[in-house]
Amino acid sequence: MGSTCSACGCPPQSENIEKTSEIIKAEPLSEECKTTQKKSRKRKNKKHVLRSHLAEKYVEASSAVISNKKKSESDIKMIEAALSTHCILKNIDNDGKTIIIDEMKHYSIGAKEIIFEQGNPAECFFVLVGGKLEVLVNDNRVNIIKPGTGFGELALIDNCARSATVRTIEKSILWGLDRKTFKKSIEVLNASNYSENRQFLDSVPLFQILTRKQKELIMTAMTYQLWAAGEKIIKEGDTGDSLFIIKDGQVSCTQKGIEIRQLAKGNFFGEQALLNNCVRTATITAITDTKVISIGSTTIVKVLGGNLEQVLYKNTIVMSFEKSPVFRALTEEQLKKIIEHMKIMQYQDGETVICQGLPMGKHIWVVLKHKLRQNTTLIDPFTCIGDEQLLMKDSQTFKESYLAEGVVVTAEISKEQIEEILGGKIESVFNQNDMLPILRKVSVLRYLSKSKFQSVVRAFKIIKFNVNEIIFCQNDQGDKFYIIKSGKVDIIKDGTVVRSINIHDYFGERSILFNDTRSASAVANTEVVCWVLDRSDFLRIVDENIRKQLISRIELQDDSIVLNDLLPVKLLGKGMFGCVYLTAHKEKETQYALKTVTRQKIASFDIFDNVILERKILLQLDHCMIVKLIKTFKDNLRLYFLMEYVRGMDLFDVLTFLGKLSQKNGAFYTACLVLIIENLHEREIVYRDLKPENVMVDEEGYLKLIDFGTAKFVTGKTYTTVGTPHYMAPEVITGSGYTQTADLWSLGVMAYEFFEGVLPFGENEEEPYKIYEKVLEHKLVFKKILELKSCVKNFIHQLLSVNPINRTEGDMKTHIFFEEINWDRLLAKETPSPYKPKVNSVQNDVVRAKKLRKNLQEFISREEILDNQSSRRCFKPASANWDEEF
Repeated sequence: MGSTCSACGCPPQSENIEKTSEIIKAEPLSEECKTTQKKSRKRKNKKHVLRSHLAEKYVEASSAVISNKKKSESDIKMIEAALSTHCILKNIDNDGKTIIIDEMKHYSIGAKEIIFEQGNPAECFFVLVGGKLEVLVNDNRVNIIKPGTGFGELALIDNCARSATVRTIEKSILWGLDRKTFKKSIEVLNASNYSENRQFLDSVPLFQILTRKQKELIMTAMTYQLWAAGEKIIKEGDTGDSLFIIKDGQVSCTQKGIEIRQLAKGNFFGEQALLNNCVRTATITAITDTKVISIGSTTIVKVLGGNLEQVLYKNTIVMSFEKSPVFRALTEEQLKKIIEHMKIMQYQDGETVICQGLPMGKHIWVVLKHKLRQNTTLIDPFTCIGDEQLLMKDSQTFKESYLAEGVVVTAEISKEQIEEILGGKIESVFNQNDMLPILRKVSVLRYLSKSKFQSVVRAFKIIKFNVNEIIFCQNDQGDKFYIIKSGKVDIIKDGTVVRSINIHDYFGERSILFNDTRSASAVANTEVVCWVLDRSDFLRIVDENIRKQLISRIELQDDSIVLNDLLPVKLLGKGMFGCVYLTAHKEKETQYALKTVTRQKIASFDIFDNVILERKILLQLDHCMIVKLIKTFKDNLRLYFLMEYVRGMDLFDVLTFLGKLSQKNGAFYTACLVLIIENLHEREIVYRDLKPENVMVDEEGYLKLIDFGTAKFVTGKTYTTVGTPHYMAPEVITGSGYTQTADLWSLGVMAYEFFEGVLPFGENEEEPYKIYEKVLEHKLVFKKILELKSCVKNFIHQLLSVNPINRTEGDMKTHIFFEEINWDRLLAKETPSPYKPKVNSVQNDVVRAKKLRKNLQEFISREEILDNQSSRRCFKPASANWDEEF
């Protein structure tokens, strides 16, 4: 059904075998339901980096004489003209085109020779400059290629099969560029530009206290401008709103017609316009042809969420709080809320900011701009005043006044406001915050929503125990969970101390969910202070539905399981690189999906790195809407991925059944995807192949992301062309480099598909090149969406912006499109879902497998005997201990 195995990266070989993503097919649709299906829906072919392992080495134009011959002026003009006619290449800037032309090799080839052959993997882009070629499809001539024509450009994206054969009619001369050289050249160019632009940005004083992420956002939003010699870039007296940095060239700075200085590469001008739309005080004229980078104040607001001055003030507060022993104890979210409520104040030179005799501990001040004077002491910006006094119990007053030294700007907030924001006394909040790092490790609590988690934190009480006091006894009914705040506790079983635990260790966590008896006694070895959560308080906060989910997730944490504990039930799917089996625990009968990849396949397809990366990514993920990796195993024959078994339908089939979605249902599915993407991007993971076929709708009707064969950790930009053409972002197609924002484009495509029932670009196209053309043309047409609220169209417009930076504008979860979404309820799976697939129980299959006493290794081996493809391939030797993490 077109799905891909998360471990083996390939679709099942037969539609008679259940899909690799562990789907249990729904009941047959009724005739009434069938009429709602979209008959034209087709699954979209998947293309990704693993494809490069599938093709044997193939050299195009193998009979040609290839050289690095110097290009004539006419050759260069011909190549430039050819580049301008292709959708992928015409969007590359002049520097990129120059590099491409420089890297192209000279091909001299005789008559009746093959350039490339239909069905073989694509490798090169060619421009014919002399001779004549014919295009053959199934050995029938369909076209003639004449000089000046470029062809085969799809090879620069990936190694998809050639759709036609190209053969010389007469001796011909071509210039050619292979994919590897093209991608490397563009990557090097982009890396060089990035490094240079970052240096330029760092040289601007205004930007020096911006965070790395803020600088990255500005860099993605910067635009290039070319000015001819003699052109005026800015004019004295005009209102300005942009900063300019000279990337290349030279300019003259004049006031009232008199030159006051000249500026060259790396210099900047117009920076004050970013703080306020001030009048330009000078005219800047290009002396030579000049290339500049520009950034406007409106763009700053868009990418940073506020004007530059506000952002700089917020950054100053953050840096001040980082130095404060009091505010360092608060969480990032708590600090953010406090900063949002702080009042910005301005004081004139000599004006009193803090009066002598004012009570301490009632207020805090942060110096943002210029200095304060306290008698003879000057207090610099980035200083927090009054923070340590917030925790004082005795009342004191300021002994001296603090006066403004120049025009001073401060940020201020009262203790009363802080406590209102934090939801309690500062001392209590600090105490609760001490628990947070510990509680986040507790599996019982890990899957709670933020609001539920905070409620649980507030429910903890502090209890003290004396030396040798019994905290609880073996075989007692458990009803409390303990975290040690201070002291030492002995765990005693059958009269013997089995272990001792200390500060920040915890015990008894299962008692708040399960009616278990204590398996051991706990006794205070020293004076002990514990944070204690009572079971009744916990159950008051979480309802039965959440409790069931927590139990289900905890059952997936059983890392004591070994391969011999598993009973093979049936084959779920088979792909190019491996197989997926339904298995069950021999005793507990818990069901799992077991994905296997043979060492032979890994070596023959050289997917060592892919398998290691996929494991690393899956181990980072623990989210109720992402398929869970429980454990990996290895032996001399295979690697094994033990996965959560997901019962349901894939989203593609559900959309086919439901047809065009209502705004409410579309918002539900989109919101689920937002939570999934948010979880990935927080971990610097870009998914790269988001589409309905890679998303399951589980038996509760909620989404579950599967198949991580294309996912990757990305901190800067990556350049690999990966994904499914209809869902690929423009920057992925053009090879200009992309970040996590490429996933937001794919989300936009899916959201459009939810409401329109078709794809936004290339719906009727199957050829990748034609799809890429449609994506890059970017003709976005709304029909059915216009019947809905305008926020639907606006939201999709934002995600499908050609400029990646626009996709991240604002907090997506606060967009009016999601006004009816309660994010905590959605995460807790308390929101009614649009459709719950009917799934068949596999319990009878498990019972049957137990009766037959199937052996796992024998079962797997039988399936592998049927598949001997890899025996025909060359093997790449494995490096020593490459699999040591499994």
